Amino acid sequence: MNLTLINTHWKKRIVMLFVATGVTVGTAGVVPLGAWADLSNGSGVSIKITSPKTNAVIKTPDLPIAITSSGFTIDSAFAGTPVSATIGHYHEILDGKLVDMAPVQGATKDTISMMGVKRGRHTLMIVPARNDHSMIMSAATKVPFIYSGKFIPLTPGYKGNSPANISITSPAADSTVSGSSFILTAEISNFVACGGCFGKQPVAGEGHWHIFVDQPMMANMLTMASGSTQEVSLKGITPGVHTFWAVLVDNQHMPFMDMKTKMMLPGTSTSIKLNVQP
Repeated sequence: MNLTLINTHWKKRIVMLFVATGVTVGTAGVVPLGAWADLSNGSGVSIKITSPKTNAVIKTPDLPIAITSSGFTIDSAFAGTPVSATIGHYHEILDGKLVDMAPVQGATKDTISMMGVKRGRHTLMIVPARNDHSMIMSAATKVPFIYSGKFIPLTPGYKGNSPANISITSPAADSTVSGSSFILTAEISNFVACGGCFGKQPVAGEGHWHIFVDQPMMANMLTMASGSTQEVSLKGITPGVHTFWAVLVDNQHMPFMDMKTKMMLPGTSTSIKLNVQP
């Protein structure tokens, strides 16, 4: 897929996320298309896909990913924090659709579920990204592969009429968290969370949730979650009181919003203040 088209696609989604969460974005707040190519000089940064191999035939229900990199240290625990000159992560894009923005299975290894993926030829793209998720598109790399495994249908979504809702149950508001990470627990109702559906076709009543620090904006996204609990890294977050957001999103990472008011639907986002200490 053309890199410019990918940039345009995600620029629009980022702006929509700002608006949907009620964050005011003026002209200066909208990320210009050119910024996604290189927010600063990305020379010397490179990434190579070592798995899958070119035209590999994948029969398993998960696509194994392995990469090597140079020019920066991969540590997705810093995702959503201020940009570092030496630390970043990578984004996984399958057939032009963003799957994950902060792989946590390992610094250089991850898997993508083949749920919802048809048999045949596909393309995996890996893009180096800074802590604020700005991508170094000039260093993007891709590999074609063939999926020959059994088709795995997407999980059905919630079929009822009650509105989706998310609330944070732990830690308690205004409590103290410390160390390198903490566990955030959420209660989700009238909604099906599906980890294997990241980046796949939207299904009504289904998706996952994103966790942000201080503002529900792309640059502040710490991680994605598909269960009721999620480990949240505190690396790169300064000591003091911070607001942690939990936002329900669809399979393609979009928040649920009222198209008339351009605001998040009631109940689909929540936040708590926590005191972060070393």
